[in-house]
Amino acid sequence: MKLLEEYEVSEYVHAMIYVDGEGFRVYRAAEPPLDDEERAQLARLKNAIQNIGDVKDGVLKLTQERKAEYLEELVRRAVEEFKLKFDERSRGKIMYYLRRDLLGYGVLDPFFRDPYIEDIHVDGPGLPIYVWHSRWESLRTHVVLSPAEADALAQRISAIVGKAISYADPILEGMLPEGFRVELVIPPASPRGPSMVVRKFFVEPTTLVDLVKMGTISPAAVAYLWLMLDYGRNVVIVGPTGAGKTTLLNALLYMVRPDAKILTIEDTREINLVHDHWQALLTRPSRSEAVRDVSALDLLAVAMRSRPDYVVVGEVRGEEAYVLFQAFGSGHSGATTIHAETVEDAIRRLLSRPMAIPPMLLGLAHIFVRIARVKVGDQIVRRVVEIVENLGVARGRRPRLHHVFRWNPDGDVLEQIADSRHFEAVSRSRFVPVDYLRQEHLRRTALIEAMARRGFTSPYIVAKIFSRYAVDPEGALKAAEEGTV
Repeated sequence: MKLLEEYEVSEYVHAMIYVDGEGFRVYRAAEPPLDDEERAQLARLKNAIQNIGDVKDGVLKLTQERKAEYLEELVRRAVEEFKLKFDERSRGKIMYYLRRDLLGYGVLDPFFRDPYIEDIHVDGPGLPIYVWHSRWESLRTHVVLSPAEADALAQRISAIVGKAISYADPILEGMLPEGFRVELVIPPASPRGPSMVVRKFFVEPTTLVDLVKMGTISPAAVAYLWLMLDYGRNVVIVGPTGAGKTTLLNALLYMVRPDAKILTIEDTREINLVHDHWQALLTRPSRSEAVRDVSALDLLAVAMRSRPDYVVVGEVRGEEAYVLFQAFGSGHSGATTIHAETVEDAIRRLLSRPMAIPPMLLGLAHIFVRIARVKVGDQIVRRVVEIVENLGVARGRRPRLHHVFRWNPDGDVLEQIADSRHFEAVSRSRFVPVDYLRQEHLRRTALIEAMARRGFTSPYIVAKIFSRYAVDPEGALKAAEEGTV
């Protein structure tokens, strides 16, 4: 066994990543060991709690805020009523397992708690569970569920989400209390047995200052995108699965001026803003004739009647792209993401069915930002690898692309390789001198650099600084440089 990394997840759990004898990279969550007596005590205590507490499908039936307090009360009652005894050393370990099994997600709980794990994949009973690690990507774990454990997990997730799942309706899509997205499928739709994918998201959103400190994007590129959003340029973020498209989109929206109305449309709630003037809409697929299907297309129609300054679609996949570009054409600004490996692939998807954007409207996707997972040294990291201006479509439906920023793998830096052509377009449409835009770009770059240097990464602090900048640019820059925000 070759150990690759080891770190603490919580007081009682530490993670080990190693290469096993077969050459697989394995993730193991090491939990506190129990001797035979402690295992027996845990079983007796758990059984006693099931008898005296309000527990269904292994889940305490109370609001999330009161569950920990309720569990402590049940343990106290069970110890008194059933005359259970254990020493203080054992109590800590036993309480860990009670919290894990009755408040958390059982044997999967360490994966939910590890901040470096982004996805959890349960492919079926008898198969190893896989996780996606932000540093090591796909890792096989030591956990294998039996058929009974997989069925119990499906019922547990159903109870936590509050949606029924059955043979007649074998697909469950929902949000866990932590804000994580879960997709659960049971037989007959999943013939190998219950399967599940959990997509985790940070409770506190990642800001652009965080991304600058992580090396994902440069201060100059942040300032450029900020300036473009302020002057009504539309942004399309391009990348493959797991590249960080939604994280980058969410971070960009923090730079929108505070008095602007933002309207977001998503399939699952992932965007999280601190703006007061923000209307969040969610699609709702229907599996019943009595329940209306609410699509992104329906919600875009709502958006057009709501007078938003910015229309944001979490990801375009189908005909809603056509309506979004019509919104761009009618004077609304906005942003979206699209699944594609390159900017050219993204454009081909936009022009083809089912999106079928008219070539004359393609120019309304003013800026393409491509983000990808790349290898830097021994680590897999996320980097904005290019920012491209779309100057419209030439003859033969070929887009005219102008590269402004490109990632240099040798120095691991996002470099500006050309001046912006959109500065000239903004100058003509908004009657703003090009020299002013260039100076504004330099000032905003200095602000982002100061915020990164001072460690101003909290979403509320970032929003506060950007809000102040909207009314007092020099004051905001001075405060950031002096650290007096």
